[in-house]
Amino acid sequence: MKAEIKQLPKSQVELTVTVPYADYIRAEKSALEKISKELKIDGFRSGHIPEEVVREKAGQTTIQSVTLEEIIPVSYASAVKEHNVQVIAQPKVEIKSHVQKEGDDFVYAAIVSVMPEVQLGNYKKIKVKRPKVKVTDKELNETLDMIVNRFAEWKNVERPAKTGDRVEVDFEGFDKDGKAISNTASKNHPVILGSKSMVPGFEEALVGVKTGDEKEFDIDFPKEYHAKEMQGKKVTFKVKVGRVEEKLTQELNEAMVEKATGQKQSVDDFKKRVAEDLEREIAQRAQADVDNKVVQEIIKITKAELPESLIEDEIGLLKEERKQAVTRQGLTWEQYLQHIKKTDEDFAKDHHKPAEERLLARLGVNQIIKAEKVEVSADEVEKRIQEIAAAYPEEQRKKVLEYYKKDSEAYRQLKNNLSADKLINMFVEE
Repeated sequence: MKAEIKQLPKSQVELTVTVPYADYIRAEKSALEKISKELKIDGFRSGHIPEEVVREKAGQTTIQSVTLEEIIPVSYASAVKEHNVQVIAQPKVEIKSHVQKEGDDFVYAAIVSVMPEVQLGNYKKIKVKRPKVKVTDKELNETLDMIVNRFAEWKNVERPAKTGDRVEVDFEGFDKDGKAISNTASKNHPVILGSKSMVPGFEEALVGVKTGDEKEFDIDFPKEYHAKEMQGKKVTFKVKVGRVEEKLTQELNEAMVEKATGQKQSVDDFKKRVAEDLEREIAQRAQADVDNKVVQEIIKITKAELPESLIEDEIGLLKEERKQAVTRQGLTWEQYLQHIKKTDEDFAKDHHKPAEERLLARLGVNQIIKAEKVEVSADEVEKRIQEIAAAYPEEQRKKVLEYYKKDSEAYRQLKNNLSADKLINMFVEE
């Protein structure tokens, strides 16, 4: 067997493989034996059918197809090994020359995507400042107020509704011809007036209503509304008021703390815990922002010819991630596409550039990790695994530890992530 290699654009190579006539005949003989075992012909035992009968019954097309199944995988693997090609996708095979007569060689070409060469700019110049994390009194008080409001009690009132009240309504939207519009109806829907949770104008129209009232009003949906089918549309809403409630004044005391947490503790201890949680949340957001800034800088200085197959695979990963998020929201993928008025093809097109950027980021980070000899010890990985497990209920920790067992894909991925974290922190200034 002889294999020649030719470099192609976009990180692809073409392997031209020549299989000698003798090797082709050996593969054909093996193919005939395989077909013989699968054929059922009266008067012959399976696997003991004469060659001429197999040729007649199977036909040349089938014999040639099975022969190529014998030849191509083995010879292709040998060619890849000979030229030390780092393949990252299945090859596209094109037959160049069939065996027509005795002495003819069999020749085919395999075009395959390979790991792209990465060219890095001066990454040592990358510097990102880490913001100082401090919880202000305003942030703490707003969070405490939000917790108190979440567990506040409500009381029915017979007066007209005002801002801050909760109004329970049945409503439905209609177009200019009086036809009901899909996805604009709800029953027993609680609306806190002034919360800005509804389309602009809806809550304002409910100020002044009383229990039992029926009201009709028009709403012009914003041109930038999140649901495209409603953008700029005029909708007439018919509303029936089930009840009007006012929020009872609730103060932050030990009874309120127990209601919110299910535990008895002092107000000061509760405030301290909320402040710690808030500081941790702000620190995590700040770290994510810093990480993103460093990665964006790495993308800018990373050059590589990305094969389309690699980009397509990355788009597939992005799609799978989105699918999982959509499923958690209780939607099917088809419902999600219908909601955003897109097709699978639209999704792939929209995510081509993000996929390229993710690949460049990964290639750039990996290249710098190698250049800087960034290493993560087994102890560091184990410590992180224990931290992850500690966040789960005790009865689930064994499963978490099993998931991250050494040499598993999850363990390798975690180690890679820790390497990337170490690298990113090299570019961060306190």
